[in-house]
Amino acid sequence: MQTCPGEKGFTLIETLMAIAIIAIGLLALAALQTTAISGTGKANKHSMAVLLAEDQIENYKNIPYDSIPSSPSTESGTPLSSWGIFTRTTIVQDGSPVPGSKTITVTVSWPDKVPRSVVFQTIIAQTGI
Repeated sequence: MQTCPGEKGFTLIETLMAIAIIAIGLLALAALQTTAISGTGKANKHSMAVLLAEDQIENYKNIPYDSIPSSPSTESGTPLSSWGIFTRTTIVQDGSPVPGSKTITVTVSWPDKVPRSVVFQTIIAQTGI
């Protein structure tokens, strides 16, 4: 095959190499997208767990000191969230760290590849002492 002196263009090998490089780049982007979607799901679950813990602590802060129950409570499933995967445990320690105060510990856990949880703690003092 003879070529004219002014003829220019791409060879088949150059074209195939360019396609291979573009394909590798697109596969890397697809893997990155999968990781980003997984991270977003984990962040959503963590945010929901924080919200559930904060909500429980706010509930205890808004009731009178003497009405705060001393017994531990555990809630799980759909009443907590539409995802139904969370378990919220609340423990109230009376007289801790000092008399006339209560330490409230709220733990929200959920299943993942490894079990996850968030723990919030607050101290509520009796007013007027």
